[in-house]
Amino acid sequence: MTASMRRALFPALVLACSFATACGPAAGQPQGPDARAGDGAKAFEQVEDEVLRDLAAVDRRIAQRARVTPPPEDLRRVAMAAVLREDPTVVVVDGAIDPFSFDARARGLASAKQKITALPSGPRASERDLLARLVEEEEVRLEEERALPRSASSLVRAIVETWQAPKNPREAADADRWLARRLASVREAMAGSNDPATALDVVRARELDDALDALERLVSVPGFTGAMQELVRVRDALEAAGAKPAAKAHSEWTVIARRARAHLGITESPDDLARALAAAEADLRAQAEKAVASAGLGPDDLATSLEKHVFVSGPCLDAVPGSRVRSMAAPLEREPACHLRHLVSQMEDERERALALAAMHDHVAIASWALDVARGASTIDEAEARHRLFVPVLPDTRARYERIALARPVAAIGAGEAVRILSAGDPKTRAGAWSALGDVPFDVARRELGAIRAPGH
Repeated sequence: MTASMRRALFPALVLACSFATACGPAAGQPQGPDARAGDGAKAFEQVEDEVLRDLAAVDRRIAQRARVTPPPEDLRRVAMAAVLREDPTVVVVDGAIDPFSFDARARGLASAKQKITALPSGPRASERDLLARLVEEEEVRLEEERALPRSASSLVRAIVETWQAPKNPREAADADRWLARRLASVREAMAGSNDPATALDVVRARELDDALDALERLVSVPGFTGAMQELVRVRDALEAAGAKPAAKAHSEWTVIARRARAHLGITESPDDLARALAAAEADLRAQAEKAVASAGLGPDDLATSLEKHVFVSGPCLDAVPGSRVRSMAAPLEREPACHLRHLVSQMEDERERALALAAMHDHVAIASWALDVARGASTIDEAEARHRLFVPVLPDTRARYERIALARPVAAIGAGEAVRILSAGDPKTRAGAWSALGDVPFDVARRELGAIRAPGH
């Protein structure tokens, strides 16, 4: 944002605030300790609403997950804070900051954390803890997304997922300038990155290429000349990244472990986790082989069906009465596990049980690929040879699984961990009970499901 743009925006924001009384929460939702006194549950609900609105105002992905529409005054407050700080990195699009506005996102998360910290422990202590965990997860996500160009695919997908089509030529021109600027920053980061921790490797280059495909479909309309030109330049730079040789085995576990703790609640050592996944894989293969034979499923039929149920993407949620946090759509790191437990909870006959067991097996196998590569134990080819899928798959399908294991290791490992939790008792029973708990980190799910056991366990 240029100085002239900030000067132009400042009086407009001040004027908007004067009409809205203040650039704070909506009328009828007062702030301060006195307003939060009284009934503990009501106080929590008020702060919870404020926190979710704060998060929605700084990241539209959270707004979608929580099904929260931040009011204009919340969006103005975030923009005003950026203007007053003369934040040169912030961009406001359709009234909201964009995913590349890292510092503004950080301020929003810090504000939300302060509000949660001020809450006393009371009757909603478990919900308070989940709300705090949500903010911690987003802090880790922000840290990950700052690492351009490696994070570029995540940021471009965030733009795609929260896209709002321009309503007129003026809005289209503004959006074109914004996209061109952000794509240029990706290209510049690609050119200037020598740090292996942030560089764009072959797999993430392909992930970015796919994300650009989705973005290109949105902007292939009149008015986006600048963005399209910059998109082509990014693709040219991607060709060089895609031509690099595959990486040798090396450990990234320190970074992955932090993300796994935040999003999944996993604290086991990588070696212990590898042993647990290997045991689950062997047990599930034996169970699935018996179930598939009993159901009379042929390899081709099974392979076709499995492809539809292994690492499913798209919104996944459970409505949990009385809990807004548990009722949120799962984040990307827990989304495959959410879809998998829904599949397991719905199995009724022999065929569905066989399919679910085979899907559980393959989620564990791919989790092991991700873990072995992340801890530097093997390359992806070596991991695949060690942890075989239940049935052979098409090359395109295998490539998709490889990219999940390499570019989204936390989601891959999370799916395997979810299978371990389901397998601690009767999977169908536990999957149904988990749906009643909603979206929670896996350490919470394991603890709250602890009393449920299958007959004979």
